[in-house]
Order: sequence, then structure tokens, then C-alpha cells
Amino acid sequence: MAAILRRGPSKWARLLAWNTLEDTVSPGSWFHGRIYENGCSISPDGTLFAYFATKYSGERTREVDCAWTAISKLPWLTALALWPQSDTWGGRTSFVDNHTLIIDCPHWEKLKTKDKLPRGFRVHPRWIGKGAPNQDLPQIPKASASFDGSQGKDQGGRTFAYRDGKLIRGERVVVDLSAMAPDPQPSPSSAHKW
Repeated sequence: MAAILRRGPSKWARLLAWNTLEDTVSPGSWFHGRIYENGCSISPDGTLFAYFATKYSGERTREVDCAWTAISKLPWLTALALWPQSDTWGGRTSFVDNHTLIIDCPHWEKLKTKDKLPRGFRVHPRWIGKGAPNQDLPQIPKASASFDGSQGKDQGGRTFAYRDGKLIRGERVVVDLSAMAPDPQPSPSSAHKW
């Protein structure tokens, strides 16, 4: 499973889930704000999506300022758990396994959520800098897929390309992202539960 973040038009992003074995794409949430693609990760089983987002609109929800880290069910952005961030210096995420998430956080002592995490789910703060907590963190597995902006390899080593807004495998267009326009829809009830 892979996540596709389609950015644009201006200040919009869309999350889609790509089943790389079957080459099927499931459309998900539209978001009016910024999702930092280098701050996202997927659980190894492909069900959870952790992301770092900002929204500078004056609109404040869930006691969140303008930046936050959240966990949702792929391909939705409905937060199952949310951690407010005070700035964009941290917030990036890395799944270690299906039940362990590391969040980069310069203010690690403030890394708290009001949301209930499932039994056995662990979140560790990480910050490499002054005042960093001295703790032994679990090892983050190396990415099994790669992408350089125009072509890449999925987890199985199969090649794909991205051209003119289209995700292509061989000669087949897997998904055409170029014609998508923002159309926010509510997430299904299944996206609201762990």
C-alpha cells in the first residue's frame, strides 16, 4: 500500500491510497491547507496514515493552533489521534511497526494528545537538538519504496512513472490526478474508529 498526496490547486491537497499489488487507487480526503509529504508515514500493514499538517486560516479546531500531527485511516484525514504542534520545526512522523509511531518534536515535554490510543499503541517523541530527551528509541525501518519526482519503485521493486499528472505503470495509466478538483466529502464512519 502507498499513499498519494496530490497537491493543488493552491492550498489544497488530496490523499489517495494506492494498492501497489493490484494497481488500484482509492480516493480519500481533500484538505484545505498544507500536508508536509516529508512528514508523513504509513503503518507497515498499510492501514494507518500519520501526517503533519498546517492550516493558516484563523480557523481553530480541537484546541489546535495552526500545526498538528495526526493519525488517520488511509485514505482519510479524519484524526483518530492528534498532537498540536506550536510550529513547523517538528511534527514529522515515522512508523516503526503497526503499533509504534515516532514524532519529531522540539517541545517533546508538550507532546500530548487528548485522544485515546488503542491498547498497546506507543508514541515516542524524537528531537535531535538541544534539550532532546535522552532515550533509546526503536529503530525505524528503511523505506522499501523510492520516488525521485518522475519515476520510482514500489515496495515490490516494480517501476512506475509520474508524467503530466498521471501515475503510470508500463503503458497503463493507474490514475490521472491532473483533472481532480477540490470536492471535500465527509469521511465514512469506519474512518472515525481505530
